[in-house]
Amino acid sequence: MLELSLLGPLRVESPRGEVRTTSTKIRQVLALLALESPSAVGIDRIIHELWPLRPPKSAVGTIQTYVYHLRKQLAEHVGCGTKVLATVNNGYLLALDPGSIDARRFEQVVRDGRAVLDAGHAAEASRKMDEALAMWHGAALADVRQGPSLDAEAVRLEGLREAALELRVQADLEQEHLPEVIPELQALIRRYPLRERFHHQLVSALNRAGRRADALSAYRHTCRVLNEELGLDPSDELRRLHQIVLTGQTRTPALEGR
Repeated sequence: MLELSLLGPLRVESPRGEVRTTSTKIRQVLALLALESPSAVGIDRIIHELWPLRPPKSAVGTIQTYVYHLRKQLAEHVGCGTKVLATVNNGYLLALDPGSIDARRFEQVVRDGRAVLDAGHAAEASRKMDEALAMWHGAALADVRQGPSLDAEAVRLEGLREAALELRVQADLEQEHLPEVIPELQALIRRYPLRERFHHQLVSALNRAGRRADALSAYRHTCRVLNEELGLDPSDELRRLHQIVLTGQTRTPALEGR
């Protein structure tokens, strides 16, 4: 059974050891097939991924050669490369269980954690999100050249990673882990200054901790950042939180739409 890691450098592991793919283009093909598995990827899409501007006349034949070499490498580790990498309707399919691809496992654990949090089980949700976030070992597809499809998928996965961070912080907030959450949020805001939800969570955490002046200062900072960087006003949700802080309430509602 193969195990593919995409949440960081691309790695392919088998019971016989690592499947080493050094060709830049072959790694692109493998990453694209893995991200679409168990669906097939048409050869036209592969061509656009590898040569988005000016594909060579030999593109189809070149991709067939890449697939031949990839199958050969896979066969050395799993016995029959054509069973793992099949030709399907003018395209190719990487026949793997979604659980063998870290990006798919990550998405499933995040979905499970969100459902658990919505059901009111904050401690379990926090553990789920920690499990999901531990699957990351750097930027998605960190050492893979990215054409249009892979670039879009890397951006999407990073967005899910940030959402998982938000959910894990929210779970910790609901458990009143304020001494740990506040400095973590301050660090996350430095890393993701335009992610409004982290700002919302920081204002909420400071207010819950009885630090009303700091919460108001954090709100003003958020307004300034959003205006200067994006030309935006704070969301209705954040403005409602601001009103709660102004009235002196220390309990704040959970974020909407989490």
